[in-house]
Amino acid sequence: MTPNQKANPSLLVRPTSTNGRDGSPQPSLESTSTRASQQSTPIIPSLRASAPPREFPLPSPFPVSAFRSPVSSSPAFSLVELLVVMAIIGMMVGLSALAVSGMRAPAVQHAADQVMSGLSLARQIAITKNTQAALLIANQTNTGFPTNGPYRHWSVVFSNKGANAWTVAKDWEELPNGAVFSQILENARTNNSFPPGTSPGSAITASFYSANYTASFSIISAGNTTFSTTSTPNIQFNSSGVASGNATLAGSVGICISPGTAMGGNATITSTNQYYIIEADHTIGRIRMRAPESY
Repeated sequence: MTPNQKANPSLLVRPTSTNGRDGSPQPSLESTSTRASQQSTPIIPSLRASAPPREFPLPSPFPVSAFRSPVSSSPAFSLVELLVVMAIIGMMVGLSALAVSGMRAPAVQHAADQVMSGLSLARQIAITKNTQAALLIANQTNTGFPTNGPYRHWSVVFSNKGANAWTVAKDWEELPNGAVFSQILENARTNNSFPPGTSPGSAITASFYSANYTASFSIISAGNTTFSTTSTPNIQFNSSGVASGNATLAGSVGICISPGTAMGGNATITSTNQYYIIEADHTIGRIRMRAPESY
């Protein structure tokens, strides 16, 4: 290699092949393959990076405006929508009125169930022991009575024949909170209302109980102690199981249970609409419970 070739490598002559038929020099395999690869590589123009891709939306068979309501942009309700809303509100108001009209305080209903069981017990004892039995209502807080308020407790007693005394068969039972004995009604089938002037907040007094269904008792308690009562409201059953009280009256006698409160020596009615009446028949002694709308 000459000094000029070292300074300028382009002057180097690559070896050639002398395998031509006419003895002329032939290019080497390296130069031939390089030229072929350059000829087979297509020239691709560069794409501009800043050019966004073009989008071609699909044609729609229906114009968008065909699906728009002419009043969709208006905030007001249509007449049909207003009628539907009014119908729904009317149905809800009607269902609410039915629910409220048939609704009563659960305490009053439970108390009515209790007293109905107490009357049934008194009637059964009267028939079984062939004597008189009575359901008493505690209208005072004196000795022998509960001290946490009048007209909230009941008891069942039966008569000892010839001893002029009554024995306790079931000690004082308290009504559920929120329920009180409001009155005893004579001929309860037709007389099923409160005394005139009674309103929520009225105090329960002796005038709410007929004299035909109040009596004095000499009671032998469960502890074998004796105490006496005067003018105690009661419903009695004779040995035939018929409700008698102190007077034999036509129809039936009824105990009215109402929403109310009792504290100290006073009891107050809190509602004159939600009440139950438990009747005892004067003819056959049948006992049944009624609500006001059944009269």
